[in-house]
Amino acid sequence: MNRELLFLLLNGIVGFFSDVFLNFIANKDIYKPISSLKPYFQNKSVFKAGIYASLTVLIIVAIIMKLFYYLYGKYLPETNSHMHNEIVVYLLITFAIGFIADIIIYKINIFPKLKLYYQSVGMGLWGALAILFSVIISLFGVYLYQNYKHKFINVL
Repeated sequence: MNRELLFLLLNGIVGFFSDVFLNFIANKDIYKPISSLKPYFQNKSVFKAGIYASLTVLIIVAIIMKLFYYLYGKYLPETNSHMHNEIVVYLLITFAIGFIADIIIYKINIFPKLKLYYQSVGMGLWGALAILFSVIISLFGVYLYQNYKHKFINVL
């Protein structure tokens, strides 16, 4: 599987399961800012909300990949040890685009039932951190796949 496709697939999976986790936490009233997501989750299934999250993450990550391509001529940073500066740049771009995307999502009111959430936590930071989390996990997944797929395949 090519790196870019795997990266997108992993981001979609992380987005989906992160949303499932947030849904669970929101409905348990464990942490007040997360509980403000309750109205968003009320009228949709866990699966439907997770799909929305996956699609949102995939669109934002595609923008990040394209921007990185304009800067470096490739969609993903190298995961070799001597390419740490590429990874740092990638993560900075991720944070910035995630921050901007979260503001746009709020301003355009793409998800109207998130108003209470945005009033509680504000816009920008938490969206940026969510995308950053997804990208870091996915880059790590790509790294593991690239460096250890032969060991995994031998086990099968």
